[in-house]
Amino acid sequence: MENIRDILVSVEQMQQSMEQSIAIRAQNLRKNFGPLAAVDNISFSIKKQEIVGVLGPNGAGKTTTIRLLTGLYPALPGSSIQIFNEDMTTNPLLCKSLIGIVPEISNAFLDYSVLQNLQFTGQLFGLTKKEIRERSTSLLQRYDLTDKAKSLTKALSKGLKQRLNFCMALLHDPPILIFDEPTAGLDPMSVRVLREQILHLRETGKTILLTTHDMQEAQKICDRVLIINKGKIIVDESPDVLRAKFGNARVILFKSAADLPESLVTSFRSNFSQGTSLKLLKNGYYQFSSKEPVADIVKIHNLLQNNGISISDIKLEETSLEDIFIQLIQKERESNE
Repeated sequence: MENIRDILVSVEQMQQSMEQSIAIRAQNLRKNFGPLAAVDNISFSIKKQEIVGVLGPNGAGKTTTIRLLTGLYPALPGSSIQIFNEDMTTNPLLCKSLIGIVPEISNAFLDYSVLQNLQFTGQLFGLTKKEIRERSTSLLQRYDLTDKAKSLTKALSKGLKQRLNFCMALLHDPPILIFDEPTAGLDPMSVRVLREQILHLRETGKTILLTTHDMQEAQKICDRVLIINKGKIIVDESPDVLRAKFGNARVILFKSAADLPESLVTSFRSNFSQGTSLKLLKNGYYQFSSKEPVADIVKIHNLLQNNGISISDIKLEETSLEDIFIQLIQKERESNE
């Protein structure tokens, strides 16, 4: 434990003198699983007090990238990971102590109480009993878990377990937090609470990296997004810049009085200059992306009318980050075919 205590002293000294603007700097990250390049020579940096979202389809390389950044996978020769200018390869314990991790699947012991999990976490980081007690009390109050302190973790709901994960990650007060799908499977109220907590953590000076499939989450809280596909970063921009670059199209939503025949649905790709096919949503509306919405609404109306089908409702929406994400991934797939 003495070595851990020495590291924590170094961490505290580092935190007091942290004036660097770059919290994480990753260069030429690579990881192969057999012939598959899960992470294919990517480089990026994350500024201090920035929230960065890592987005991508399943199997894109998001989780592998996180495991490289946190030292779970060793960096290959030629790769470099620096945490506040400290090298992960040469000083792994110090670098890891600067990071708090909230995994997608809880790492809390199910047969331990909430407080026991926090005590165990504090012991791993070499905190004194007084430090563990004071920080545990503060975190339990902040995340509204005080009345659950003696409850077994296995008796908690998924939302409460995720709050416990936050507490465990924050117990040693790291300057960097990494969240892997932090709101996956949570009810809307729990999602809102955790989003607010993440934004609050940035206000307190934390640097945050998160992976997510939730485009609304990324759009609402991220300063910047990295979109990864097949192990490569295809986009590194803020949500606002992304919408300005790729989201100049509008989204047309319409509901027809009768179901559209499949032949008519597939004909949209050839009938519209945008070359975008229709997507049928769960609410019964058809969705279509358009750069010339007024002209395309007229064309949709005429096309359906010529086929004896009327439109019962139609509306226009701004392009969302999710729409842009889907467009980019589709373009990547088409370019590789």
